[in-house]
Formats: sequence, structure tokens, C-alpha cells
Amino acid sequence: MPHPLVERLRARGFVMPDYDGRGLLNVPATVLDVLGARESPDAPPLVDLDSALREGVRQVVVILADGLGWWQLEMFCDRGDTPFLAELRERARRREQAQLVEATTVFPSTTAAAITTLNTGRTPLEHGNIAYFIWLEEFAQVTAMLRWGPAITRRGSYFDDPAVDPRRHVQVPSIHARLRDRGIPAHVIEPELFRAEAMTRMHAAEANFVGYVMPSSMGVRLRTLLADAPRPSYLYAYWAGIDTVSHLHGPRSEEAAMEAALFDLDLRRALGDRPAGDTLVLLTADHGHATTDPDKMLDIVGDEELRRLLRNPPAGEPRLVFLHTDKPDQVCEHIDSRWPGLATLLRRDELIDAGLFGRGDPTMARRRIGEVVVLLDGDRAASIVKVEGQTIRHRGSHGGMTADEMRIPILAWRA
Repeated sequence: MPHPLVERLRARGFVMPDYDGRGLLNVPATVLDVLGARESPDAPPLVDLDSALREGVRQVVVILADGLGWWQLEMFCDRGDTPFLAELRERARRREQAQLVEATTVFPSTTAAAITTLNTGRTPLEHGNIAYFIWLEEFAQVTAMLRWGPAITRRGSYFDDPAVDPRRHVQVPSIHARLRDRGIPAHVIEPELFRAEAMTRMHAAEANFVGYVMPSSMGVRLRTLLADAPRPSYLYAYWAGIDTVSHLHGPRSEEAAMEAALFDLDLRRALGDRPAGDTLVLLTADHGHATTDPDKMLDIVGDEELRRLLRNPPAGEPRLVFLHTDKPDQVCEHIDSRWPGLATLLRRDELIDAGLFGRGDPTMARRRIGEVVVLLDGDRAASIVKVEGQTIRHRGSHGGMTADEMRIPILAWRA
């Protein structure tokens, strides 16, 4: 039976994460399954993936276009911004050795949670990188989880101190380690500046890191590895730009369209002339984007009365705020009074019980998710952390549960 909270949220038009075969979690499960490394405790592989696309596969490629949600892919293809992807979409419609699956990302719909899931095959509840900003008791700070460093600064990581070993904070093993244990090499193609970042050191240390400086080189690295990597093998490639420009200029902006066009061209040069072979390509995203108005932000971080009701500073996401408090009823009353009708107020334990963060032991999650969770939709976001004293003003945001944020594409084909 559906959980009462799930029914209430669906009635409001929100989209639930799918961990049972039609979600981002099932992409790494598919990688493990196709390469013969999936085990019984793992999530199921993608249930809708055409079995013909899996037959005879000896190499799997996952391409993550950060921020390229379902509706954005459709928009870019329809407008002619991404002709290579549009050709693949048309092939998928004709079922010509290609398929387009509509899926959901994890909850929250954010990069820190989603990419850790891709690297581990585990839900946010299990791996613990639940949001972009998290209050970590271990360091007594709100932490930027992609680099594991103080949220109030733009740079720096706790792991810059050689005495602090990032491996001590890893909750679950990576799929790269599991593949390596079976003699299957994994390669991670990412911006060079990610090489020493916390996420790489924690969840991709067992993969061969292949860096690039200019985004256009991602496709060059991918094309080279496709030719040189042994069989079987796993390749993961990451493109950041669509997400970045969607934050700065909005997901419907000309800047976002141009970045998508560059990504499309890079992919065509890497893969466009390859005949269908023993490689399965899965192109997906970590989340979509909602268009947000920076002039309508809820100033959570600047609300001194609210701060006095909190145990720790606000954390979470601009669309999903975590409030750690010993006075949850008073916090909810204050938010309802200060911003009437602008937020959906949720309780941490109800969210965990409904399975929205995934499955597993919730002990760590209870420490990292505030007792009160503020969910925003429409064109609203919240200011939750000042970085270098500045409020982050985005025109595109994610982390919430609208279809624009939660629905992602999985475009599959053979190469």
C-alpha cells in the first residue's frame, strides 16, 4: 500500500523517486548486471531496458549530462539545438537499436546525492551524501558535500589535512571497486580539477581517472578510451556545463541551449560514426531544473527569529531546506506565519519512513536531515547559506520534487 505521505505529495503534483527499476539508482545496477558483477542485495537493473540492447555487450558507457532533465532534452531536441541527440531520439522512437526511457532521479534531486548513487549503486539513505549542504556532526559545520569542506567558503576541504582520511567517512563501497575485484577496469572521465576532490577520492578512487581541462576534450577522451579499453570494461563520462548555465541564466535560456549544442557536437564527434558494436551507451542526468526567480527567494539564512529556534544553521537545498531543531512545531508555525502558503512543511521521520531517501539503516540520515524539511515548488527557492558572505541567486534550481526536477532521460544505444 502507498504510504500516506506519498499519496499526499502525489496529490499535490510532486514526483516520487523510483528505486525499483525506473530510476537513476537502476543505472549502476544495470552496469553491474550487464558486466556480471551484480549481487542479490543490489537494486534491480532498469526494468524497461530492451533486452536486445544488452545482448553481447562487453563494454558499458554511462554519460552524465549534469542538469539535462527529461523536459530539457525534449525541448533542445524539438528546437534543433541538439541534432545528434534528436537523431538518437528518433531512432529510439523507431526502436532502431536505441531506446529512450523516462526515469526519475533520487531524492533529493541534486548532484551530490545522485552522483554518489551512480558511483555506489546505493540510495542516498545508504551512502549519506544526501544534499549539497549538510550539517555534519563530525566537523560541526554545514558542509559542501561535493568537496567535503566548509559551506561558507568557495574552496577548501577537510581532506586537505593529510591526517583526515576520506576513506574513514565512506559508508558504502563503489561499483568501481566491485568491478575491479572481478578484473574489470573502470575509467572515470571528468574535469581535471575533480581529480583531487573529495567525491573522487571517496567514491571513485578505484577507477582510472582520465581528466580533461576544456569541456570539448571530454568527447576526445571518450573516443580514445572506447577504442583502447579492454573488454570487458566500464567508462563513465561527465559534462557539467548544462547545469552551470541553467543555474546562472535559467534552464530555458539561450546560454543553456548553447551549452547543450556544444555537448551534442562533442558527443557526435565521439560516437556519431561508430556502428552498433559490443558497447552499450547509457546517457542520463542527475536531475532536471526548475526555473526560479531570485527576487522571490525565502530568506531562511537571514531570518534571525527562525535561527533562534534551530539547533544548527540551515542546510539542504534551495528547494529542500533541512532545519535541525528541538522545537519542530514552533518552527513550522513560524514558517507558516512568515511565508504563508509558499512552502510544504514535512517531517524528517515521515520522509524516511515513506522511503523517499531510499532504504537501509536510517541512523546516519537522521543526524544529517533536519527534523523539519521545507519543500518549495513553483518558481520559489530559499537562501540557506551565504558563501563568502554572498547570497546565491540562481535562475534555475533543483533538489525538490516537481516533475521538472525529478524526471530524467535514459537514452540507450549500441556503439
